[in-house]
Parts: sequence; structure tokens; C-alpha cells
Amino acid sequence: MKKRIFVFILLIFALSIFAEDSRKTLLIYSKGYSTLSNKVEHRLKERLLEMGKYRLVERDLNVLNEVERVLSGVTNKKGFEFKHLAADYIVYVEVIDAESRRKEDDEGNVWYEYEIEGAYRLIDVETSQILEIKTINAFGSYNVTKFVSEDEARENAKEQAIDYLVSSLVYRMNKLFLISANIINIENNMVLIEAGRNVGIYKGMMFSFAKIYKVNDDVYRKKDGKLIVREVSMKSAILEILVEPKFKVDDNVRVIENPDLSPIRGHITLSGGYVFDGNYLGRIDFIGDNYKGFGFGTYFDFIFGNDKAINFSAGITFSYMKNFGRIMPQAGVDLYMSSKFNSDTEYATNMALGVSPNVGIELLITDNFAITVNGGYRFETTVEGNYEEINAPFVRFGIDILF
Repeated sequence: MKKRIFVFILLIFALSIFAEDSRKTLLIYSKGYSTLSNKVEHRLKERLLEMGKYRLVERDLNVLNEVERVLSGVTNKKGFEFKHLAADYIVYVEVIDAESRRKEDDEGNVWYEYEIEGAYRLIDVETSQILEIKTINAFGSYNVTKFVSEDEARENAKEQAIDYLVSSLVYRMNKLFLISANIINIENNMVLIEAGRNVGIYKGMMFSFAKIYKVNDDVYRKKDGKLIVREVSMKSAILEILVEPKFKVDDNVRVIENPDLSPIRGHITLSGGYVFDGNYLGRIDFIGDNYKGFGFGTYFDFIFGNDKAINFSAGITFSYMKNFGRIMPQAGVDLYMSSKFNSDTEYATNMALGVSPNVGIELLITDNFAITVNGGYRFETTVEGNYEEINAPFVRFGIDILF
């Protein structure tokens, strides 16, 4: 019996080692401004290798020189076989133009902008067909401060533009080469699928459910829901369901990669209310949560009513929310700085620091729209000027737009 178990474990281990690697094999080739194009190529290779979705092969300069002549139209591609490259696809990146600009406003603030005009072609090696051709404009910007010199700001703006270009290239490729897989089992909000590292799945990759419909001889696919990869092995992966699909998951449903999805759910909340010292308030929040209840964001609010002054606050907010179907109770705390603006003064010279614990409840009307009720207490302490502290309870009502 022990011998059989040992043989079984050994067989599984051997299969995992010799499992077929079905990832797409890419050859990256760049052209243009020598130093800049080399940086773009190197950064792109780094990003793709970190993802693990693709295999990369090293380029043969002699063959690629001929590829460049074919692509530029200098020579005829008749008789030239791209399959000599030992890759599935060629990613041909060209840096067409690059420009650095120094900017300065009326107040003497200086920053640098960097713009790269890039183009790329994705070529199927087997058929020599160009699958996609696109021009991408990438931008970067960085401020000069007492801690950042002009040379550093210029270089940082350039690095931002390179990262923007590389991210755009990776996104375009991921959209073309979507991974789909069969569902093996669903249990406790976790989905086991029949694909893993062998096809390029990696931790954190986002998926949707895909339901297949057939109308006559035409096949249609409807996508819904949101999943994230939590664990990956060579030939399987475990995905967590973040958002349930609206359709029933049956034998006609698969999962498909969706690069447009994020593991963070966004909120824009608009609210207004009353402070129990005779004032009124308005507020806007920008929050993200991780679908497990923890949220973080920033907000701006203003308080008015008792006199001509307006109290303006900006701060960060931490929250925890629990989803019970369409009802989400929540608790949180705000940390903020508040300034008092008066019609008699041009600048805010009266300032305070504050903390505001709060609780509330959110009622989801649809998956993307909710009504909120929230209450708490403002604790403030003056740090500058003759700021009149607001230490009072409040209540807010508002709407939440989720995306």
C-alpha cells in the first residue's frame, strides 16, 4: 500500500515537471533612438518575465536585420520565412520620436515633461501576418523641488514615459492573447480551473465568467462577474470570486482573462448633512476597497452656516464594510486638516487637525449605485490662528457610485 502511494506521488511529481508549456513565445525587437529604444526593450522584457504569461527568446541579429529590411519594404518578403526565429510572435517596437520639455508657471514652479511617440507591430511568425499595428504616445511629468534637482526631474519624467509606454504595450498584448479555461469545481467562493502556469496564469491575474451561447451556427460569449487568481500550480489554478455573475454557472460557462478588471472596487461618494452645532456640510469621497471589507481613500468637505466663514477640510479615510447581500454596514475613521476661510481674509490662516470616527450603512440599489447614511463625531484641535474648533456630532446622507 505504501509503495502504491509512493508511486502515485512520484507520478504526480513527474507530470508536474514534464507538463507541456503552452505559453506564447515572443521575440522582442526594438528600433529607433538607440539608448531609449534599448531601455524600452529591456523594461518590456522585464515586465513580461515578471508576469510569467509569456516565454521570451533571444534574438538572432543576422535574422532580425533581414526582418527589419522586410518590414521596412527594402526587400521582398517572398522566400523569407519568419519561422526561422523560433518564436510564435514578433513584438516589433519602434521609438519614432522623443522630446523633453521644461515648464514653468507664473509662480515660479518648474517641472519637466517627457513625451515618447512609439509604434508597435505584432507579427504572427507562422503566417507572417501583422495582427496589430498601433501608435502609442507616452507621457511623463515630474516637478522640481528643493529635494529634486532639474536633472533628476528630467530623468524621472523620462522614466515615467518609458513605464507608460511599456504598460501600454503589455496591455495591448494581454488583450489579444486572452487565456480561457474550463471550470473543474466551485466550492466556498473558490473556483478550481483546468489551467495554470503551463498557459501563463499568474497570481493576481483577473478573470471573468464567460457563458457560451449558440444561435444557429454562430457562437456568442457573454462575460460577467469578477475573479482573481489566488494560487497557481503547473496545470491548475484556484480563483476567488469577487463578484458573482448574473447568470447561472453551468457546464456552458468557462473563465476568461479580463485585463480591464481591477482587484480594487472604486467608490465615488457624494453626501451632505448636518453638524449638531448649527452648521451644514457637503462632502465628496474617493475610496477603494479590496472586496474583503477594507477600504482606503481621500476626501474633501466643507462646513457652512453659522457665520460668513467656510471650513474646508481634506483628509484620508479608513473604513471596514461588510456585505450582507444588498446591505453594507460600515465603520471607519477620518484623519484630516481643516482651514477656515473668511470673506474678510484672502488666505487661510486659521487651521486645525481633526479625527472623526463614524459608522454608517449603505443600501445597494444596483451593483453600481447605492444610498448611504453615515454619522459620527468631529474632534478638532487648533494648530494655527484663531480657528473655532468644531467638536460636535454629525449625520450625512448621500449616494455612492461603485465601479
